[in-house]
Amino acid sequence: MEINVSLTDISPSQKKLRVEVPESRVSQELDKRYRDLAKKAKVKGFRPGKVPLSIIKSYYGKAVQQEVSSQFIKDTFGDALKEADLKPLTQADVSDSHFEESGAFSYTAMVDVCPPFELPAYKELKLFKPPVDVTEEQIQAELDKLVQSHAQLRSVEDDRPIRQGDVVSIDFTPYVEGKAFEKGKSEEFLTEVGKGDLHPEFDEQLVGHKATESFSFEREYPENASPSEFAGKSVRFDVIIKAIKEKEVPELNDEFAQSIGSGQFDTLDALKEKIRENLIDRAQQRNTQIVRDQILAKLMGKLDFEISPKVVEAEAERILQNLRYQFESQGLNFDVNAFDKEEYRTGTRLQAEREVRTRIVLGKIAEAEAITLDADEEEQIFRDIAAIYRVDPEKVKGEFSESAIVEREKERRIEDKVFRIIENQAVLVDTPEETVEPREAQEPEAEAGPKDEQA
Repeated sequence: MEINVSLTDISPSQKKLRVEVPESRVSQELDKRYRDLAKKAKVKGFRPGKVPLSIIKSYYGKAVQQEVSSQFIKDTFGDALKEADLKPLTQADVSDSHFEESGAFSYTAMVDVCPPFELPAYKELKLFKPPVDVTEEQIQAELDKLVQSHAQLRSVEDDRPIRQGDVVSIDFTPYVEGKAFEKGKSEEFLTEVGKGDLHPEFDEQLVGHKATESFSFEREYPENASPSEFAGKSVRFDVIIKAIKEKEVPELNDEFAQSIGSGQFDTLDALKEKIRENLIDRAQQRNTQIVRDQILAKLMGKLDFEISPKVVEAEAERILQNLRYQFESQGLNFDVNAFDKEEYRTGTRLQAEREVRTRIVLGKIAEAEAITLDADEEEQIFRDIAAIYRVDPEKVKGEFSESAIVEREKERRIEDKVFRIIENQAVLVDTPEETVEPREAQEPEAEAGPKDEQA
């Protein structure tokens, strides 16, 4: 569609876009709408299809103009952005849409964009990548956690007292200043003595008591304690021991290895080797993040460009929406009002600004390096998203190919390529200290002399 586009600089990060649809195209579209409406409109005193256009316009003019306005904006805005060479960082605000006296239709849009900036040097960065070193102690620690997770609980038959490592079921009620604190009350709470699920001091009080026994103890809480009702106060706990169980930990041998992993392991050595591989994978993932954090720190430390507050707020809201979705999808209870607290939103805004700046800089490097995704990589994105949402990949490809989810995943995979290129071109050093760039030598200050006086 033919359009006229003009651009006004509001600031380095904000542009005002004015779009005009010529009178010839506007009149053509309006006439078509009125003629189509005249064929089916029912107006008292006229037979269907015989209503004069002047009557149709007087009855439906405002509604038709509103429909046409919305359609023109939808059809032309993308082309206007391309013609003006603008890439919005968030949804633009469209306003002042109206039909001109000349018959043309126009509207304006405030577009938030990335301000121009020079990319810092990103090749041959000095980076430290920790060595991947898996020890026997780490493997043994994983094995210990594994056997503990397969331990069986057996009721204590004899009348012995609680000892470290037992799992006990207790009822307890805290009293603050003599009044029961109902929110802190619990029944049949299951805890392993020595793990400090409630508090190490609480575990110490349990040791030595027997099943069915009741006892009380007091604990002093510091001023910064949580919950706030306990802060700076002495709290009495009334406790009832309901049951004592001891853990039967399986012996670490070939038989144990064969009992887990659906028969994947024939021997304990095979299980150890799998644990070693998993530890190596986790270490490599940590190292990747360590290196990428260094890359971002080096790049961002050399940049300072303006980001529109609107862009930051939109990104912050996206982050909060994702958090809400994660809580809800996992069935977790949470206080929705917590997200609206100013201290929480301030932290989210800082995170949002970092993420926006990161996307901008990595996107610029991707352009400089001509990094794109090939057809197979894009197809894999559709398959991965389809697997997450349990729909057909062709449905994702056909209906959601331009959705925010797909676009963000494309960005993420391009960013991953950018990181790999920077890392491959980096100079790896032996210690973190060697990554620090030497400061540029400062120019000696000019010798101070007498100031010139203006006549």
